[in-house]
Parts: sequence; structure tokens; C-alpha cells
Amino acid sequence: MLNLLLHLFMHPLRALHLSYTFVAQVILILLGRIILPHYPAYQSLRLKLQRAYLSSAVLTFPNLPHRLPIRHMPEHRAHKINEIPAYLVPGSSHLSSFRGQSPSVQRCVVLFAHGGGYARGEARMYVTYMERWINIAAQHRLDLAFVTVEYQLSTEEGHPAQMNAMVKSYQYLLDTGIRPQTIVFMGDSAGGGLSVLAAIELKRLGLPQPAASVLISPWMDMTLSAWEGGNLAVETDYFVSANEAVPGLAALFIRNHAPNSRDVNPLTQRSEDLTDLNPQLIFVGAAEFALYDSKQWASLCWAAGVKCSLNVEWGQLHVYALGSKWTSPAVRTKTDNMIINWMKDHVN
Repeated sequence: MLNLLLHLFMHPLRALHLSYTFVAQVILILLGRIILPHYPAYQSLRLKLQRAYLSSAVLTFPNLPHRLPIRHMPEHRAHKINEIPAYLVPGSSHLSSFRGQSPSVQRCVVLFAHGGGYARGEARMYVTYMERWINIAAQHRLDLAFVTVEYQLSTEEGHPAQMNAMVKSYQYLLDTGIRPQTIVFMGDSAGGGLSVLAAIELKRLGLPQPAASVLISPWMDMTLSAWEGGNLAVETDYFVSANEAVPGLAALFIRNHAPNSRDVNPLTQRSEDLTDLNPQLIFVGAAEFALYDSKQWASLCWAAGVKCSLNVEWGQLHVYALGSKWTSPAVRTKTDNMIINWMKDHVN
């Protein structure tokens, strides 16, 4: 809350723009419910208000939804791993405790890649969500820790810098004695796509696959097939400038690679490239711009015989499965339990 107030105080004109945009949307939403009560509503009032706030924020303060940059965070919450570009969450834990097997509790290390179109974000932006998952996992007798990767943003360097950081972090875990059967890849949006690219790269390098992956609204298709003629999800998702912004984000990431190159685009992989890929759990909102990517990736996995579970949540927005405070408690609880159970079912 303090960070929010500081943002607004330091930029009064933009704060006024945010307030006006949000209030105007709320008025239109409420008027629609009052004037047309018989008109079918696709999204709940809660979802519409969430979209109104987030869309207003991304147009005026793009860093606001995730309170970026992370200026200070105690080491007991996130501890820098000096050997690799990553943080350990919780910072009070030790990777050495995740070596070997325990007869009393399951162990899992999640290698996490954050989203942001490869051009925004940082490794510690989701620590609050990670702490929630760690607490829920403990209730299910799963000892959970996150290694969240601080990869180079595409504004500095394009592919393969991001994938190399992910693979290097995975190799570090293996070198420290963490068994691949206890490692899960996880990422949201671009981070979901990065988790897939890294897993495919592991096959090429002859390295073992992690136990499983959890993909939250993964963004993968650099050919932008869903954007031909414009992506209509901008009318229901909060990334309202996506039709203009996403092509630029894709160009920054792929640089000199062709958009349909298998090096940068998981959706152009051949079935033989995906054989023996780790099990994939996919969450995507039905109202969001990455819906096409998630459905196409699930279809490719099924065709290649890769275990895959696709979960499309009615009316939800981009990266809803992170479980922010805006998310319906029922949806958050259901999604969190699916994530933890998927990990428990696949790590050993």
C-alpha cells in the first residue's frame, strides 16, 4: 500500500489519469448492470472490476500491478544465490536439505521463470505468491522451495540469453545434488514459454527432464497467429494495449530468429522433438489473450504422447492462476490445490 501511495504522489497527473480511467469504467460497468439486467453477462462483477483496475494501471503505471521495482526485501524471504542469476525462496531455507529422499515428507524445488513479455519484471516479483504456495504445500506434507531465475530482459539481450539462464540454473541444482525427480519447472506468461523452451533444450543437451511443469497463461507463439486481424481478448482481458504491444515484445525477444523457428517457438515443434518431455499442467483464463497458445500447446503435447492437463477457467484474466487478492477465493483455492497436488503426484 505504501508503494502504491508513493507512486501516485510522485506522479500526480498519471495518478489522475488512472483514477479517471478506473472510475469511468466502474460507472459503465454498473450502468450496464442496471440498464440491461436481462443482458447475459460473461464475466462476474468481481472480474469486471478487476479488469477495470488492472487495465487502468497498465495504461498509466505498468509497474504498479506487481509493485516493481522490488527495492528492498529481507533475506529471510528471498536469498540471492551467488553462483547463478537466481533467488531462493524462502531465503531461510537451504538447498542442501532438498538432496536425497525423506520417508516422512516429499520434497520439491520449483525452478521459476517470471513473466513480463521477456522485457519486464524481475525474479522476486512473485515472492508473496510463492510464500502462499509454500504454506499450502506444508499442509499437504510437501516441503517446497522456489529458485526464481533473474534472467536478462529482452531490452538488453534477446534469445537465447533467457533460456541459457534457465538451463544454467537447472544445471546448478543438479550439480548441488538436487535430483531431477524433485524439480518442477514453473512460469507465468513469457515465463511459461521459457519453461517449455528450456525443457526442450534439455532434451537437445541430453540432460534429464524435471519431474513436471506448471504453466500459468504461457505465451509462446512468436508467429502471433492469434493476432491476425487483432486479438479480440483485449475486450475481456486487462492487457488492453496488447494488439499494439505484443508484436513489439515478440520482436525484442526473437531478434534475428524467424518467428516460426523451433529455437524460439514451442508451437512449431515436431512431435519427435517433444517425445519424453516432462508432464505439463496448464492454466489459462478463457477471457485472456494467451488462450490460443495454451490450447495449441496442449494439442501438441497430446499428439506427441506427453502427459498434459489443460485447465481453462471461465471468464478469467491473464495469469489468474497466480492467485492475486482480486481472484475469487474459490478459484484461488481450487487452483492452488491443483498445483500442489500436481507436484505431489510427480515428484519422488
